[in-house]
Amino acid sequence: MERLSRYILVLVTVITCAVFLPQMYWMAFEKPVRAPFVLYSCTDDVFMALNNNNGEITFEDNLGNSYTREQYEQRLPLMYTRQLLVSGTMPDTIKGVAIDMHELSKAKSKFRFKSEYMNRPQPVLLPLFESESGRATLEMPDDYFRINWRMEFINAANNRIDEKKSRLFSAALFKKGFDFPAKQISGLPTIRKAYDEGYLLVDSSNQLFHLKMINGNPYVAKVSLPDGLKFKYISCTDNKDRKFYAYLFSEDNSIYILTQDEYKLIKLPVEGFNPENCNLRIFGDLFHYNVAVESENKLKVDVFNYSDYKKTDSYSKCWQKRSEQPEGRVFAALFPARLELSSQYSRFAGFYLHLSDGFWWLFTNLILVTIHFLFLKRKKTRLNRQIFDLMVVTISGIFGYIAVNLFQNKFFD
Repeated sequence: MERLSRYILVLVTVITCAVFLPQMYWMAFEKPVRAPFVLYSCTDDVFMALNNNNGEITFEDNLGNSYTREQYEQRLPLMYTRQLLVSGTMPDTIKGVAIDMHELSKAKSKFRFKSEYMNRPQPVLLPLFESESGRATLEMPDDYFRINWRMEFINAANNRIDEKKSRLFSAALFKKGFDFPAKQISGLPTIRKAYDEGYLLVDSSNQLFHLKMINGNPYVAKVSLPDGLKFKYISCTDNKDRKFYAYLFSEDNSIYILTQDEYKLIKLPVEGFNPENCNLRIFGDLFHYNVAVESENKLKVDVFNYSDYKKTDSYSKCWQKRSEQPEGRVFAALFPARLELSSQYSRFAGFYLHLSDGFWWLFTNLILVTIHFLFLKRKKTRLNRQIFDLMVVTISGIFGYIAVNLFQNKFFD
C-alpha cells in the first residue's frame, strides 16, 4: 500500500512539474513577437504598419518609410476619422470621391475571429427576435428556442413548451427540406445590434438555411450550395451597409460571404487561413476590405475592393516561431513536453499535451537516467526495486528525475 501511494505521488509530481516548469521557463526567457497592425492606405496605396517593439511604437509603410503618429493617421483617414475631424485634417475628397460622413459610417465594418472560437461552449437555448417589430430598438423575447428533433420554444418564466409556436416554426423548416436536428445555429443573440436577421442554420445533411421571425411568423429560406461544400464555422455580421449576412469558413479552409436577399455565396481568395490555428481580422471601409490572417509565425494582409471583392494588393511578414528561437531550442533540449491546463485554440479547460520539437530532449533524459543509475549504484541499492524510477526518468526526463528524488523509495522502507 505504501509503495502504491508513492507511485501515485510520483506520477502527480511528474504532472505538476510538466505544467509549471515549462510555464516558469517561458515566463523567465520568452521574448514574444508582436505582429504589426497593418492597414492599406486608401490615399497613398501602400500598407501602413504600426509596430510595438518592447513598448516603443513606430509607424512605417511597406516601402520602408517612417512616419510620425499624425502622418500615419492622415494616411488612414477612414480608420482615424474622428481624430482627423478633431484636428481639422480630415480630407474632403479621397481619390475624387467626396467624403460623406453618413456613407463613411455605413460602409465601415470590423470583424475579429480567434482560433479558440472553433472550440468553445455553445448555448443550448437561443432567443429569436422579432425582425420587423416597428420599434427603434430590439427587445428580448419571453421564450428561447432549440432545434433537436423539431424546433421548440420554451417560455423562460414557467419553463413550458409553447406547442403552437413550436409546431408553426417546425412545419416551416420541414416544408423547406430541413433535416432535423441542427448541426450549427449561428446568429447574434443580443439586443445590442442595429437590426435582426435571425439565424443561419446547418442541418444534419449539411444544408444551409436562413431563419427569422417576421410579425410573429417564420421566414425560412434555403441557400443553394455547390455540391460537397460544407461549413465548419459561421459568424453572422451586424454591418450597417447590410451587404451580407455572415462570414462562412468551409471545411477546406476557404472564406465565403453570403450576400443579403440574393443569398449568393462569394469566395474571398484568401490563402493560408486555417481557423483551427489562425486569427482573422477584417476591416471594411468605403473603398476596401482589409483581411489580415495571423498564424504563429506569419501575418498576411489581403486587400479587396469594397464593391466587387476583387483582390487589389497583398502584404506579408514572417518571423521565427517560438520553438525556432534560441530559447525555444534550449526548451526542446530540456523538456520532452509541456502540459497546459488551457489552450489558445480552445475555451475549454483540460490537459493539453505538447511534445517538444526534435529529439534533443532524449539526450537530456539519458544523462539524467545515467546520473540516477550511478547514484543508486553508489548507494548499493537493489536495482530490481528501482525499475519503476528508471522508467519514469527515461520517459519524462527532468520531471521524473525531480519526482523520484523528491519521494525516494527509502522514505517508505
